[in-house]
Amino acid sequence: MSENKKYLFHYKRYGLLRYLSHLETMRMIERVLKRTGVRFEQTQGFHQRMKLSFGQALPTGIIDLSGLFVVSSVRPIGKEFIDLVNSVSPKGFEISNFEEVPKDFKLSRVLNGYEFKMLFIVTPPLDMLETALKVNNIWIVKLYIPFNSSVPKNGEFGQFLTLRSKALFSEVQVDQSIGSR
Repeated sequence: MSENKKYLFHYKRYGLLRYLSHLETMRMIERVLKRTGVRFEQTQGFHQRMKLSFGQALPTGIIDLSGLFVVSSVRPIGKEFIDLVNSVSPKGFEISNFEEVPKDFKLSRVLNGYEFKMLFIVTPPLDMLETALKVNNIWIVKLYIPFNSSVPKNGEFGQFLTLRSKALFSEVQVDQSIGSR
């Protein structure tokens, strides 16, 4: 019997799917993974579910270009798995890459925080203006948010759109990437 392999997946959620709550996103990803036919590790007990671990939850409405989740597979999976997942995923969700991680891997140990981009159609608040970049008629402000800190909600600073653009990892990196798009 082969040993389970643990993987860190990077995903994007955009379009209408940005309006899914964190719990709805978790269930959608679980359903998408089940559609692939690959067996994943299950929780114990009477009502078993796929054992998934997610990065920080986002407020509804934020585009996520750096979503993360960890799952263990009963068998090793290869780079072709990305195409399989994306072929059975709803429009607005895609796996960008994944890598194998050690069995004792904890996302909270290696994730320092996230970079957000807030888009403004009017001049941003004065304390953000110094770091703002104007592209045509849109102001873009990058903001670093440490892991497990509150994240900006749409409209909180007067912005009309917020994106989680990048996950920032500590020096301890995960294994080499298996697949990427």
